[in-house]
Amino acid sequence: MRPTLLGLLRTAYVLVAALLVATLLPRLGLPPRWVPDLVLVGVVATAVLRGPVHGALVGLLAGWVVELVPPVGSPLGLTALVLMVAGLVAGFFRRTSSRSRLRAPVALLAATAVVLAGHMGSAVLADGRVEVVDGLWRLLTTVVVGGLLLPAFLALDRALVRRRLG
Repeated sequence: MRPTLLGLLRTAYVLVAALLVATLLPRLGLPPRWVPDLVLVGVVATAVLRGPVHGALVGLLAGWVVELVPPVGSPLGLTALVLMVAGLVAGFFRRTSSRSRLRAPVALLAATAVVLAGHMGSAVLADGRVEVVDGLWRLLTTVVVGGLLLPAFLALDRALVRRRLG
């Protein structure tokens, strides 16, 4: 099995997104609730096009990358598990015959809800309390930013597959 240009681009996106979320965006003074989950957007883009199994695998690998980028705030393995389930859920929105423009944003919303539930469950277990408002703001920010990025990701993915580079 040889690496494809599409696979390399997805890998580069996950690495850059994880570094942006962990390093650059907090230095810009953004409060954590306004920082979108850019890694999740890449997982959803892959899952919507390739299906639940591929989405789960990409989510698991992306979660491991996120956990390796400091600072690590959750128990080791939790982010990978949550992103795996989110990729699986988003992959269920794959429909080869459907050209609905709402499919990808709804998949992103469902995957973001999975991630929000995972983070809230982790916060309850770790601290005994949870910040629901901050979580909902992060969900909203991720859906808005993802809604802007997803069409470009999906178009690029389809173009590379048509040219047999993916």
